[in-house]
Amino acid sequence: MTIVQFYCLYIKTGSEWDFVKEMQPILDSPETACTGRLYCLGKQMRLKNGKEYIDTLFPGYVFWETESLDGFSLVQKGRGFVKILQNNTEPLALTDEDVELIRSFLKYGTIMPIVRVTFDVNDRIQILDGIFKGQEGLIKAVNRRNKRVNFEVELMNGVRVIGLTYEIAKKADSTH
Repeated sequence: MTIVQFYCLYIKTGSEWDFVKEMQPILDSPETACTGRLYCLGKQMRLKNGKEYIDTLFPGYVFWETESLDGFSLVQKGRGFVKILQNNTEPLALTDEDVELIRSFLKYGTIMPIVRVTFDVNDRIQILDGIFKGQEGLIKAVNRRNKRVNFEVELMNGVRVIGLTYEIAKKADSTH
């Protein structure tokens, strides 16, 4: 039985979506020794004027789900490729906890919609719907005017700050 692993590719920030668009057809090609799925995770955001856009959830990261690193040299040729984490000579698969987090995102697709949250300043945030439904994270910053919140999640043995646009904000019960 072949084991599927997730790896994190470090891509030049701003080139993540283009990298996936360029490299996924190569991975899907029957002539290619290298296979798998590439995922750039995104989030829907809203400007003050109401205009919505898609932003990268983890800037600089593309996740690669694959059964084999055969042909990795093809992936290295993609525009914007910097390295595979830990490094190109010692690729390190994501931990089970990291894979669980990535798979929880992918249940809802690669783009996270604007979400509903409950929170209080300097408290923990609770996500009410979307990719993070039921999860909590430590709030780092709140911008009520633009309806944005930054919070921490653990990924790849470190803490990453994620900024989200929210729809409805409600103070969490003080009993929690």
